[in-house]
Amino acid sequence: MKTYLKNSIIYQIFPRNFTKKGNFKGVESKLSYLSDLGVNIIQTTPINLIGKVGRKGTLGSPYAIQDYYQINPEYGDLNDLKHLINAIHKSGMKFVIDIVFNHTSRDSVLLSTHPEWFYKDNNGNFSNKVGNWSDVFDLDYNQPGLIDYLLEVLDYYLSLGIDGFRFDVASLIKKEFFIKLQQTLLVKYPNTILIAESVHQSFITYVRSLGFNALSDSELIECGFDLLYEYNNRECLENYLKTKDNYYLGQYKYGLRYEENANPKETLRIRGLENHDMPRIYNLTHNKNIMDNLLAYSFFLKGPSFIYMGEETKQKNKIELFDKYLVNWHFDKKWFALLKTLISIKKNPTNQQLLISDVDLTKNDYLVIKNIFQDKSNAFGIFNFKNTNKPVTSEFFIDGKYLDLISNKIIEIKNKKIFTKQPLILIKA
Repeated sequence: MKTYLKNSIIYQIFPRNFTKKGNFKGVESKLSYLSDLGVNIIQTTPINLIGKVGRKGTLGSPYAIQDYYQINPEYGDLNDLKHLINAIHKSGMKFVIDIVFNHTSRDSVLLSTHPEWFYKDNNGNFSNKVGNWSDVFDLDYNQPGLIDYLLEVLDYYLSLGIDGFRFDVASLIKKEFFIKLQQTLLVKYPNTILIAESVHQSFITYVRSLGFNALSDSELIECGFDLLYEYNNRECLENYLKTKDNYYLGQYKYGLRYEENANPKETLRIRGLENHDMPRIYNLTHNKNIMDNLLAYSFFLKGPSFIYMGEETKQKNKIELFDKYLVNWHFDKKWFALLKTLISIKKNPTNQQLLISDVDLTKNDYLVIKNIFQDKSNAFGIFNFKNTNKPVTSEFFIDGKYLDLISNKIIEIKNKKIFTKQPLILIKA
């Protein structure tokens, strides 16, 4: 297990929209900023050549890849990529790239060289198994030769110095691929970081209802992934934020406890609210206090914290994949200060010793989490997603004085109660 991941900070970059340059050199120009921010791992959206057939928007989706071995010329060439890899490593960070092995663009080079590697519908036409994805065709992992080819692609990027991969819709890729990945490349490159975009529960149900397979989170863990997405419980949280109905908050709490106890204790999930597919925090709620609580909560649970470019500026704009839409680098100073504080808390070496996060199932408007460490000490996270000032009670609480790591103030719990609108992360004073 890569224990350093527990208190790492992952920062996702879509190079096209990250800087005005929109390329690898633009990313390189921001490395000192990212290092000072506290980032350990940079993860980019796909860096490969984008297809033209069925292209979405003006510039196309980076998830419709024409050639796995060709670099998107928007970003530069192979030498520019090598230079960026070296610069990231010199800055003390690791570099993870997004890999799209469920599908390719509709004008993929593989369609002409290996058409037998693509899924066909009942009429014999190239198609998708699920989803109305008009710019891609799905790969067919039942065909001989495909798995070996894709492993060669990964070997190529690892040989360049890439530190790991985020597998797009990993749940839709055949299990045999990941097993062979463990048996071959992970033996050769044992420090490789593997991130699975594990999908929403409703999507797994949908895929299986069509007669296809979708890997469960437990199967992905068996496949050797270091990190899973936390989409397994995402729908409950979003439903609660939309409706403020405590039924959904209760479901979310039970989901958190289930995910901690239903999987091996070493299991880690990426803790983040935004990414290229998800809405900005601002679009989940326009309330400042709730936004602060959401941000603090995303940094508290066991697992690395995840920042999508622009999240640190309290970005409000829609996330755009198919056209140029630059990050607004005008900072909300209070928000940025909160983020920096949360990063420093997450990166405290004690967080590598975090054993388990437990959730209080009490029916109230708050989320109360207890982090338990190897030395048997505790930290309490108290997060208010309703902006009310009701008393917080918890079976976890022990009366006494505590230090709030966010405000650096002493907070007292009396009669197992506390009042707060602001997020709190408490340790024994």
